[in-house]
Order: sequence, then structure tokens, then C-alpha cells
Amino acid sequence: MNSFRLKIELHSHTDFDPWDQIDYSAYQLIDEAARQGFAALAITCHDALQWSQSLADYAASAGILLIPGVEATIEGKHVLIYGLEHFREPMSFAHLRALRQSHPQVFTIAPHPFYPGSSCLGRSLMQHHDCFDAIEYCHFYTPQVNFNRKAMEASRILNKPIIGTSDVHLLRQLGNTYAYVTTKAKNLEAITAAIRTGQVELVTTPMSSLDLASLAFRMGKISLRSRLRRLGLLPNKSNPSISSAEE
Repeated sequence: MNSFRLKIELHSHTDFDPWDQIDYSAYQLIDEAARQGFAALAITCHDALQWSQSLADYAASAGILLIPGVEATIEGKHVLIYGLEHFREPMSFAHLRALRQSHPQVFTIAPHPFYPGSSCLGRSLMQHHDCFDAIEYCHFYTPQVNFNRKAMEASRILNKPIIGTSDVHLLRQLGNTYAYVTTKAKNLEAITAAIRTGQVELVTTPMSSLDLASLAFRMGKISLRSRLRRLGLLPNKSNPSISSAEE
């Protein structure tokens, strides 16, 4: 059987995200991913699953497998979950364990686990390591400042694969860090099986200090608006372009 070497991005957000103020749609993200030659893409909005058959068909017409995903908040920490048909919060790590046992197709990644932020897993990754299939290597770093080093160490200790993503909140982030996976088929089951067995290649380039500062400023504005919404100091988003996520 032939093998496929697929370029994949498994961590991205769109204007469907209920918390972050993203200025592009799922369709625009898919178009850019296709332009860059990605074969598989997961949209992982915070605590909201954006996937529909029509959106998947649109992606397929561009040569992309659209993987259902969500960046869930579990006990205050972010967790990337794939393969869900529906997502309803809240969740706990105990619930996540049970979900993984009852739904073998569910795949999980620990996103930016050691970055400085209350929603990053930190010690929770080690405590709940059985809840994760892989650990993320995030694009947001320079040669001098790289919180992914701890992720690499955890990968060795826990014997879990590293997978690169760009945690896309701005279209210009797409393609900064990503992964190639060698698989026997272009579907979720084959891709996740290949990642679990280490058939994955990290592709990443550190940012310059100037680019990091520019991106940090833009991301800081997004994060501030998110925190203000959670505190009730800003109204919740109304999503006029939410139609791409059908029930």
C-alpha cells in the first residue's frame, strides 16, 4: 500500500471563535491553507466546534481534509480535542479519560503546555499525561526565548510525539510551524494513528525578536478582549459569519 506524506495544521481559530476576535472566516482560512499546500486542517475554536458537511466539502474541493476539532477548557486548562461529533462544556479530566475510552477515534494534543499563562497545562500535563496523545510545538518563539524546550523534554519523558502547529489567530501565522505526517490514507483515523506511532515530522523556524514583538502586540489585544468578555466587561460576540458551522 502506498504511503502519503501530508502537510497538516491542527491548531487554528476563525471568526466563529466565541472568545477571540478573529478577523477571517473558515473559508478564508481554508483558501490560505490550500494556497500553502496543506492536506489536512483542523479548526479548533475555544470551547466551540466548527465543523459541518458543507464546510468539509468546501475544504475537500480545495484538496484539504477538514478535521473536526475544538480547543476545550478543562479544569481551567486548554486541551485540543479531535474527532468529536458534538462538544458540550464543561468537562473535567476524568470526563476526558472516559470519553477517550468510549470513543477510540478521539485524539488529543497538549497545546503550548509550558508557555506562561494560566490556561496552559504546565504541571497538569504530567499529572494527566494519560489524557494526551501528543504534545504541541508552538510557533511563538525565538532562538533566545523558547518555551517549547520544556515541551520537548516532556515528550522524551512521557514518550509522546511532538507535533508542530502555528496556533493560528492571524492568517499570516499559518505556515510558520506545522507538521508532515506519513500515513497510509488521508483520513482522521490514519493521520492520528500515524502521529501516535511517531510518523510525524516537525517543521519550524524561530521568529525574529521584531516579528515576535509585533505578533505579541496583536495577540495581546486579542487576549485582552477575551479576558474582558469572560469578566463580563465586554459583550459576548455576535457572529454574523457563523453560518459556516451548521448544526
